[in-house]
Amino acid sequence: MGIDTTQTEIVTDDGQIIIVYSNNEIKCYYLDNDERILLAEINNEKKSTMIHPLNTKIGSPSFLKPKYGISFLFEGYDTDVEECPTAKDIYILSGLPEVFIKTLQYGLGLKREYRFIAKLANYLEDCKAIIISKEHETEVDKKNIIINYNDLDKIRRGIDRITDLYNEESTISKEIFVFNELLHNNNPEIFLKRKKITHGDIIYKIVKDTDFSKSLSKSGKTSLLRIKNEAEEGYFLTLKNDFDKKITGDHLESVYQKFFEENPLLLTLFIGSPYIQINKQAFVGGKSFDNKNEQYPDFLHKHKITNNSFIVEIKCPKTPLLEKNYYRETGIYPPSRDLSGSISQALTQKYQLETDIASLIKNAEDRNIEAYNVQGFIIIGLLGSLAGDSEKVKKRSFELFRHNQKNLRIMTYDECQEQLSYFLQEIYKK
Repeated sequence: MGIDTTQTEIVTDDGQIIIVYSNNEIKCYYLDNDERILLAEINNEKKSTMIHPLNTKIGSPSFLKPKYGISFLFEGYDTDVEECPTAKDIYILSGLPEVFIKTLQYGLGLKREYRFIAKLANYLEDCKAIIISKEHETEVDKKNIIINYNDLDKIRRGIDRITDLYNEESTISKEIFVFNELLHNNNPEIFLKRKKITHGDIIYKIVKDTDFSKSLSKSGKTSLLRIKNEAEEGYFLTLKNDFDKKITGDHLESVYQKFFEENPLLLTLFIGSPYIQINKQAFVGGKSFDNKNEQYPDFLHKHKITNNSFIVEIKCPKTPLLEKNYYRETGIYPPSRDLSGSISQALTQKYQLETDIASLIKNAEDRNIEAYNVQGFIIIGLLGSLAGDSEKVKKRSFELFRHNQKNLRIMTYDECQEQLSYFLQEIYKK
């Protein structure tokens, strides 16, 4: 076999990394004296990248040993080796998913908070590599793990939510501990003992996946199951109380949008179908030649089974549903300007999404999105605001108007409140 004359090598100034370019392949090594330890292999033609995470922390007992004992193979990813824009002579592996370390000098691998993904290999008989794929769906057998990139992102977001939740709880607990130890214990008359407020949602998240079937007495299982059920009920009741408070408040529209963002279960319940959130404030098209008129619904969902899109617009509870005076002498109250504007906004977003879907998903990570006859959902106002004079006529006017909207469903906050109450009543018989 002849020598490849197209081969090019780059050695970093610190002498730690060597990058070898050969035809459509790139290989990255960590240098230990004269020994080359393989870190990454990139095949641009096949869109295939393999990394072999390495412990490069000098002084560590496991220095220059594999981080996990397994490698990671990336299918369908466009990766490359680039010099870090903020640090001279530091090279990164661009194009890797967010959960991975990209710096070659750091040995690649998973960021610390996501290291549990690598531990999955411990449950398999002889797993040599975990595959992250844009070309195949998630699949697991006794020896192989394939993780679709969409599922990897769901894992990332789930871990991030758990981390944020426990960090916040840990901070509060530490603050209360220091207060009680230094202030309360030394002068309890002035400084009353502080107690941490129990959050049902956190208890629920801790116990909901607990296996009560092993190593517990019968009474222990009964007690823990009761805690689990009470925590779950407490979580939903807390959610309902929070929702009740939001309805009676007079907040900016962004406050209500954030509340639904933090509690996506509510939107799924109110919509009544298995929709999952794609993004908040997602661009759906409409940009004109002067770079204006972009369309951003409050939430863009997709059906969990059919992948069809669903647009959600959130308005305030105080938003009027009807005009104050009826139209001419008809006795019919027309929709308010805010309600009509919300409908026009949602219909425009629907049109732009259906028109621009091909270009929108071209560079999107999640391409499993459809936009055929997109449906819309608006949460706005209160039915209770129609009470008083001409209540019956006003409700009739509103009902006639909203039920004649094609592909668009309009729901008020007090209707959502009633639906949530009914759900809890049926589940917990209260």
